[in-house]
Amino acid sequence: MTALNSDRYDQKVRETLELLAGISEPLARALGEGCEVVIHDLTNLDNSVYAIAGGVTGRKVGAPPTNLLLQHVLSGAQGDVIGYPTSLPGGRTGRSSTIIIREPESGTPMAALCLNIDVTNVRLAHDMLGSLLATPPPVAETSEEPDTGEVFPHTVSELTAQIVAEVIASADVPVELMKKPHKLEVVAELDRRGVFQVKEAVAGVASALDVTRYTIYNYINELQGRAPEGQS
Repeated sequence: MTALNSDRYDQKVRETLELLAGISEPLARALGEGCEVVIHDLTNLDNSVYAIAGGVTGRKVGAPPTNLLLQHVLSGAQGDVIGYPTSLPGGRTGRSSTIIIREPESGTPMAALCLNIDVTNVRLAHDMLGSLLATPPPVAETSEEPDTGEVFPHTVSELTAQIVAEVIASADVPVELMKKPHKLEVVAELDRRGVFQVKEAVAGVASALDVTRYTIYNYINELQGRAPEGQS
């Protein structure tokens, strides 16, 4: 991308974000109480929340993306993700949608319009009506939709900590007992989940694995097939 094209692209991103930010508040009001509209700048994954209206997740402008949005962007953001279940803060039930906005000429993802709707009361009413009108299902059956595991972090460190804790827990080896192969596998999984797309993530990962930042960089280099720079 030439300097001119880069400037033109940056201008398109800014114009798109401003347009989306301008409709976020009236859209949230139109959808009603319990709805949150979030505009993400996909060119700035450290602080992607560009505008937010409504208070479902308690985030503010400058917050990072969710773990699912981060993975979606890393995988190329192929298509929108509509109507998936989420767990909102406070144990409430949500239903979310993520709509990707692309640069028309290149198709590069520029922004995301996300809707988070608190459907806790709707689900309670649905379950109550269902219990009155339907034959009780066998004990093994359930109508609950699987939770996507999406989290709504307020800071980059919170985003990193949540994903790192989940990956370390899945390793089934306490950090203090981990050898280099264990830590390499943790770093590989974090890389697959897009954690290192966030600039400040390395320090948090290093702290969680009880190694230095240079060690994490060496692990990443080793996983990418390059020679380590020293410490391992």
